[in-house]
Amino acid sequence: MEGFIDSLVPIVGIVGVFGMPVFIVWTALHFNNKKKEQFHASLQKLIESGQELSPELLQSIPGYREEDKKVSDIKAGAILIGIGVGVVLLGYLGLHATVVWASGLLVSSLGFALLIYGIYAEKKNSDAA
Repeated sequence: MEGFIDSLVPIVGIVGVFGMPVFIVWTALHFNNKKKEQFHASLQKLIESGQELSPELLQSIPGYREEDKKVSDIKAGAILIGIGVGVVLLGYLGLHATVVWASGLLVSSLGFALLIYGIYAEKKNSDAA
């Protein structure tokens, strides 16, 4: 029986390591989809009842989300830069591992690229308006 448990530990570890991110992504997508379905069902009921759809009414429906890409690109870029700097510091000061801080530099570079793109898109949209 002890040999069975000893062979079960690596299997559970591998499934846990690779299965947990899949479970987290699935959960996030599932609940996001439920919010969208709730919004669309409420919207459909309003349309069927013949009620006028004002922006205030749409915003009061649960699940309403107004997306602003230029702000979210800047925000995502700043978050990536922060994560990258944290990984660089962890690799350089904490673990003394070149691979870790090099990975942090990669993440920071992606963050800077996203930040620059967000600023560029915001400027382009403000010039067009």
